[in-house]
Amino acid sequence: MSWGIENSKKRKDILDLMDIGVRKTMANPNYVNEVPKSTNGCWMDQIYGLMRCDICDLSSQCPVREEEEWQAWLKEHNIVIEKKKAE
Repeated sequence: MSWGIENSKKRKDILDLMDIGVRKTMANPNYVNEVPKSTNGCWMDQIYGLMRCDICDLSSQCPVREEEEWQAWLKEHNIVIEKKKAE
């Protein structure tokens, strides 16, 4: 996250995230261990309650980003995936 130090907006955003984390942990010291899993697979959404892809340090392994790229590729190649109906 060294890139955040040079960019004042990103530095402020990171400090805001740290503040959210501190507040949640102060309210419940076991928060990180007890937080429910995110429905979309985003760890930032799970821990902080918001998605910030622009400052996420795990973006190369992000299931949300991978799904967006997959859907964009399907659209670009004019591919439609039909799901079978349960009988």
